[in-house]
Amino acid sequence: MSDLTKIDSVAGVSIYSVKGEPKSFLYLAGMTIDADGGARTYGPNNSGIDYTANGGTPGENWWGGPVDSNGMPVVQKIYEPYPGMYVSATSHANPQYDEDCQYRYIDSEAIPFIVLPGQHSNGAKPGDVCLCYNTKTHDNCYGIFGDVGPSSKIGEASMRMAQALKIDHNPKSGGTESKIVAYLVFPGSVGRWVEPPVWFELANSLTHAWGGLSRLRKLIAQL
Repeated sequence: MSDLTKIDSVAGVSIYSVKGEPKSFLYLAGMTIDADGGARTYGPNNSGIDYTANGGTPGENWWGGPVDSNGMPVVQKIYEPYPGMYVSATSHANPQYDEDCQYRYIDSEAIPFIVLPGQHSNGAKPGDVCLCYNTKTHDNCYGIFGDVGPSSKIGEASMRMAQALKIDHNPKSGGTESKIVAYLVFPGSVGRWVEPPVWFELANSLTHAWGGLSRLRKLIAQL
């Protein structure tokens, strides 16, 4: 009897729950690069490392981060990482900082995280931990569910996650359409803000309790 049960599908990618504890689900997909949360991501006149259009239209419909009373993106202050650049937001955030502060959000260049589609998180909440595995290079990295993406799209991760998996992490030209990345997610594992050492150690302990890379490779062969 298979350890995998199909529970969902997004854009042709099947998502499977995995038998046993800790509770988990698994899917195999490509990887597009989510630069959100990075201090250099968006800026005036396309000065960021990602296209401004990926954050919306300033003054009309901006979803890349907080806006002022005129609908314009909030600009980082002198005490923030890149003064003059726009504050770029992620769904998961550090509540110790205000919404208009860059330090509130998860830096795509520094923290390995994945993006899950709205309506298809299958019980996972921002802050829950995961493991990503490049089936081509065998590189792997722990991460968190850090941002919510479009409901019709799956297979997206931070620049740092892509870099760790030896995938081009350039938000404008990087990523891969090939379904070579296995995403193992542990729903209900954290679901709130904790400091990186906490979630990293938890991801490690859960993965080992789950069966580790040896089990993951066996299940990938069944996908």
